[in-house]
Amino acid sequence: MNTRKNFMPISAASFCIILAIISGCKKDADTDSWAETNDIAIIAYKSNPENGKQYLNIIYENVGHETYSKIKYQLFIHTGVKTDTVEKVIVPTKVLLPKEKRLVPRNIGEEPATWDDVKVGKIWVVKDAK
Repeated sequence: MNTRKNFMPISAASFCIILAIISGCKKDADTDSWAETNDIAIIAYKSNPENGKQYLNIIYENVGHETYSKIKYQLFIHTGVKTDTVEKVIVPTKVLLPKEKRLVPRNIGEEPATWDDVKVGKIWVVKDAK
């Protein structure tokens, strides 16, 4: 019976620590100040076939005069008569400077593009705090 008495405070303390870690992680994501912009151009398209498969390629370019640390964008993916909306975030390894153009690297194990068409919707950015 002594084991249970000692176990309860440890598990309650562990629960509190885990809860503090989770709530601390959420604060970082919530502090980002996203603003809609027209200063970023994004092109989404199917790649040329590689081993018989095509993949989604994303090219993004800073056409404005600001520097950005994060970019969020909407993709409208059309398959037959069905349209899906997906939001994706780009966190560049280096700050995106004015007039810079980059290709989003493909993830290992990324699924091939089986959709018919893709369009880019709204674009939001987090400005770099110098």
